[in-house]
This record gives sequence, structure tokens and C-alpha cells, in this order.
Amino acid sequence: MTTGQGAGMTAYDVYLATPVLRDVEAFLPDLARGMQQHTPAAVLLRLADAPDAELIKHIQTVQSVVQAQDIALMLEDRPALATRTGCDGVHLSTGFAEASVKDVRKQIGDDLQLGVSVGGSRDAAMRAGEAGADYISFSTAIPVVPAEGEAPESLTDLVRWWCLVMELPAVVEVEDPAQVAPFVQVGADFILPGAAFWENPSLWAFSG
Repeated sequence: MTTGQGAGMTAYDVYLATPVLRDVEAFLPDLARGMQQHTPAAVLLRLADAPDAELIKHIQTVQSVVQAQDIALMLEDRPALATRTGCDGVHLSTGFAEASVKDVRKQIGDDLQLGVSVGGSRDAAMRAGEAGADYISFSTAIPVVPAEGEAPESLTDLVRWWCLVMELPAVVEVEDPAQVAPFVQVGADFILPGAAFWENPSLWAFSG
């Protein structure tokens, strides 16, 4: 995912992430409603463990809804399947441990986008950027980890610093609609609403 805005600007895009899905078909109405309420720049597909053949069917089902609307489809933690099925990119969660960011970058090549979740760690964000990530994803659900030798900071301050100093886009995963505005104000490029979004997308007021 790319963004044309400069650091510190308030324009941003919405990035939707599905819950971890076992029954993709059952989620399609929720997906359609959420995408209609707030047209996203991308959708992150999170899938529960299953045989590859079943996962491929799940991916293709969601592709027919998402990519058909010219919206990017990112797949979480499964770089080989993302490449195999024609997803637009891979998003590595904080729990991904199968390979390094650098190795995943090599695996998927330069055509696919690579996003990396770093929670609230400045050091992890910088390492991911150096290893080839296309965007960095911060989260309000994970405590901020102070940089070595640095005083603790708020996630808002960390995102402000990142957007001022770094060129890579910043995604911020927020758990509550009230958290959107502060991160937009400090320059976040993408806002990714938490799981509560799907319960009532209309409660989330996005603009920009």
C-alpha cells in the first residue's frame, strides 16, 4: 500500500482487517456491509489454520469480493499462499516467527506489498523498515516498548515521530472509534479499526 500524502497531513485511508475466519462464506455479508460503509484502501484477510486447499478456496472467495472492487487484498502470515493465489501483499503479525522480514521480502519479491506489525516498538519498526517492509503497523492493543536508552513515550508520540522522520507509511490499529482522531492528527497514513468495527461499522466516523 502506498500513500501520496506527506508527513503530518491529516489525509488518511481506511484499512480493514477481518477477524480470524474459519467460515469465510458466513462472513461475506459483514465484509460487504463494512466495505460499503467505509470504502477501504485494502483489506487484510486473517484465516484460521486449515489445509492449503481449503485456505486457497477461502482466499479466492474473498478475492472475488475485494479485488473485484479494485481494493488491495493482503494476506496475514502466509507469504507462500499470498504469492500463489495472487494476493496484493502479505502482512506479518507480531506473532509471525516462521521467517525473518528480510527472508519474506525475498520470498514474495518486489511486486507484492509487505506490511509488518510492530505493536508499539520503535526499534522493531526501524528493523522492519530496514529489512524491506513497505509499511509499518502500530497497535493500541500492545503496550509501547521504549527504545533502548529512551524514556517511555505514548503511541501517539511514537506515530508522530515516525511520520515526521520516516518515509514508510504508518498504519495504526485502533480498538475504539474515539482513538481515530488523535492518530490522524499526528499523521497516520492508514487507520485499521479493531474487531469491534464489524459489530457496527456505522459507529466509526472516518473522513479524510
